[in-house]
Amino acid sequence: MNELVITTKTRKELEEMIIWFLKIVEKHNLCFKQSKCNIDAEKIPILGVVGGREEVQMENDKVKTVKE
Repeated sequence: MNELVITTKTRKELEEMIIWFLKIVEKHNLCFKQSKCNIDAEKIPILGVVGGREEVQMENDKVKTVKE
């Protein structure tokens, strides 16, 4: 698995989902690079777009490449 994003509406829901997810990770002996983990990010680049609170945009360098 290369990308995983957990979205919730509240901080409490986020904490509950992270705990639920980490239990599954532990059960199946999965591991992640700490440097790749980002909790409670304002914006997340994934698959050529940047997702944030209330908006999704194409990554600027991707748009620039297409225009050239």
